[in-house]
Amino acid sequence: MNNPSEHDQTVSQLGQSLTQTAESATALVEEMTLFAKDESLRFVNLRLERNGAALDRLQNCQGIPGLIGVQQEWLRDLLQDYTGQSMRVIAAMRGLTKNMMESAAENASDNFERMRNQAQDAMDRGGEVLQKAGEQMGHMAQDANNLMQETQH
Repeated sequence: MNNPSEHDQTVSQLGQSLTQTAESATALVEEMTLFAKDESLRFVNLRLERNGAALDRLQNCQGIPGLIGVQQEWLRDLLQDYTGQSMRVIAAMRGLTKNMMESAAENASDNFERMRNQAQDAMDRGGEVLQKAGEQMGHMAQDANNLMQETQH
């Protein structure tokens, strides 16, 4: 990598890779923020509806057994809602994690392929240099041989 343009190209590719990583991270944060906002809103609305329904049932309940029944129903719904919310968040995070891992693997594969190609190019150029050096050595040996034959005659 003695050529300055090769160095510039490598730095440029590294910069592009870092830019892609930053863009992916930004997209992930935006996606997570939107998901959290939407899910929070959905969950709060659900709980408000359930609380309103429980208040309506409290107005029509009969005695302590009715009050306890409404309370138990409200607690059951609360636990179901929180469990459902947790499951949705876990599923979403699993999906985001999977997408990020796939993206990271793809970027790593692209970078590896680019580095492999650069190494192959460098090896090819090195082989060409060695071949030229061998040819020059052959010419020099031939010239030396010719000079020796001339001096002997």
